[in-house]
Parts: sequence; C-alpha cells; structure tokens
Amino acid sequence: MHVIRNLASAIAMLAAASASAQVTDEDLAAKATDPTASLMSFQLNDWYTASLHDAGGTVNQVVVRSAIPFEALGHANIFRITLPAFTNTPTGRTGIGDTTVFNLTVVNESWGRWGVGVAGSIPTARDGLGFDKWTAGPALGFVNSSNKRVNWGLFTQTFFSFAGDDDAPDVGIINLQPIASYQLGGGRSLSLGNSAFIYDTEHSRWASLLVGLNYGQVVTWSGHKWRPNFEVDYDFRDTRGNQQWVIRAGIVLLLPR
Repeated sequence: MHVIRNLASAIAMLAAASASAQVTDEDLAAKATDPTASLMSFQLNDWYTASLHDAGGTVNQVVVRSAIPFEALGHANIFRITLPAFTNTPTGRTGIGDTTVFNLTVVNESWGRWGVGVAGSIPTARDGLGFDKWTAGPALGFVNSSNKRVNWGLFTQTFFSFAGDDDAPDVGIINLQPIASYQLGGGRSLSLGNSAFIYDTEHSRWASLLVGLNYGQVVTWSGHKWRPNFEVDYDFRDTRGNQQWVIRAGIVLLLPR
C-alpha cells in the first residue's frame, strides 16, 4: 500500500507539473508569429503572386518551412530551413528554388528576447529560379513581449555570395523584417506576416518594400495544435517585374515543448 500511495502521489505531481507547463493558445499564437521564439513548428504554404508591377503573368510557390529549437553551449538556439517549389512563373520554368536557412542563438530578457546568428542560402534551384550562388551573412533580431497582447521587434537577415557559379551575378542582400502582432484572444492574432524591406547592396537600391497583414488562429485537431493562416501583401517598390499583390495561405503544426 505504501508503494501504491507513493506511485499515486508521483503521478499526481507529474500531472500537476504538466498542467502548470501547459502552453495556452494565446501564447502559441504570439510565438507562431515571432521568428525568435523557441517553438518547434512545421508548415506548408502556398504563396501566389497575383500581379507584377508593369508586367504580365503570375507566380505560384509551394513553400515548406521548419523551425527547430535546440540547446547548445548553454544557450537556446533556433534553426529554420525554408524550401520553395515554383509551380508557375511568367517564363514557364518550374521546380525547386534556393534553400534558405538561419540559426539564431537566443537570450531571454525581462522585456522579451534578442538573438544573434547566421543566415544563408544553398543553390538548390533549377536554372533561372535562384541565385546560383552560396550565400551567408549575420542575422540579428529582437522582440519586445512585455505587453501580452502586443509583440513588436525587428529581425534582420543578410545574404552575401561567397561561392557558386562564376558566371552568376554576385549577391548582396539585407532583409529587414518588421515584427508586430496583436492577440485578438482565443488563439486568434493579426501580424505583419512576411512583410520585408529588402536592400540590394550590389546595386545600392531597395529591391522590395513588402507590407502585409496576416490573420491566423490556433486550433486543436487530432490531439495537436495547428495554426491555419491567411495573408495579403503589397510591394510598394514599383519596379518592373517586381511582385505587386501576393496572397498567402498556410497551415502550421505547432509542437510546444
């Protein structure tokens, strides 16, 4: 009886600990829109460029992305990999694009978190669908989460070519991603999504000024947490051939630890 009582007590303690560590839908909604959050996720997206500036045609990509948190040298890290596949382009070329990756070492603070790491791309693309170059550069980001309903911050990735096809143009890209999300309650949130301001250092110009609005809701299905989401973006950089209106739809599997 003594052993049974001890076992029952241990089970009760584990259950209580599990309940106290339970992540709410609101927490998951905030982390799902934060690239510096230590949240494992797997997502499948469809990104449709409905129009181009001063050009005809459309573009469609199926994008697979995974974020994997891990511990290294006593610090939390986030590794993310993104692989696009072009199913439609104005030129008719289809196939996979360049694979992009980043690893961020994250430091938690009383006001939120910040992180520093490295970003890069691997030339996995079919001819005409990528840079044909290996790229790498520093990555830096921070998010202020002191207000539970509003998160804001900035995430920067840089991509500078260092190897690859000698005939391909050199690459120099600074990608500034503003972060802002508002929790509507019930696991619902509005965020800036894939908004990004991209500066081309090789040509000393802004290549893209993309602003978007993303709506998503955390739901429970088949014993797991998911975040279906929908987004509309507009690129204010009116350069011929630039994407103009972009419509995105995706589903994210969230795996809190």
